[in-house]
Amino acid sequence: MRIAVMPNSDKEMAIENAQRIIKILSEYDTCFSMPADFSSEINAKNVSFYSNHSETVANSDIVIAIGGDGTIIHIAKHAAEYDKPILGVNCGRVGFVANLEPAQLDLLPNLLNENYTIDERMLFEVDLERAGNHETLYALNDVTVTRGSLSTMVELDVLLNGEFINSYRADGIIIATPTGSTAYSLSAGGPVIEPHMKCILLTPICPHSLFSRSVLFSDDSQVSICHHEGYIRELYATIDGIRSYKLEIGDQVTIKRSLQTVRFIKLTNKNFYRILSDKLNERRH
Repeated sequence: MRIAVMPNSDKEMAIENAQRIIKILSEYDTCFSMPADFSSEINAKNVSFYSNHSETVANSDIVIAIGGDGTIIHIAKHAAEYDKPILGVNCGRVGFVANLEPAQLDLLPNLLNENYTIDERMLFEVDLERAGNHETLYALNDVTVTRGSLSTMVELDVLLNGEFINSYRADGIIIATPTGSTAYSLSAGGPVIEPHMKCILLTPICPHSLFSRSVLFSDDSQVSICHHEGYIRELYATIDGIRSYKLEIGDQVTIKRSLQTVRFIKLTNKNFYRILSDKLNERRH
């Protein structure tokens, strides 16, 4: 079996845990793939190095991502592209999408005899239309459309399956997957949704209305967001809190369920709501 080991290069603990993972699994008939960035830090004969994340994932059977939620989400989208199962090891502050903590690495040999379950999560396919050009992106957590540098509310139109349904005056709008319901949407007052459910969640950010609440759409819906007529200030669309794109008047962001899914490996069987409670308590303290 070949396992892709992909730590966050900015986190010293992530690299240390990558070394621990390789040491633990090297006792079995296992080899590893890693990005070439780590060739000077990982000294093992059974590790092959590849030029980028895509090649590393493509040349593996299982992916282990080591870092915080941002790292795991980024690598999970590569795993989805090549239909590889992924295990998240938390080296961040919260780790909602991680299944293992560093203290639980003794469970890793269960990967080799397939003694684990798969938690399948939906992805968004995002069509970004800017100046008449289309770009397709993918989101595991959420897509946000928000104001620029000015501290003013935005005015946004929302369309469902191409038909106008509402205008929002707010700081922005979050469109979240069930996985992303515990991220920015939760902070904005949105509901918690079990991650295996199939739906699309819209949550306005600080809406200028007493009656603007989160809305759930079915997973076969297509949600579009664009400038409200007459609104001329800049907007930004942000994918999974990582990449932002400036939107001009006439541009549009359209979100729908992707045919790709992320297959997260679960080596522990902790209840989702127990995990949520534990993580939020850890953050509070």
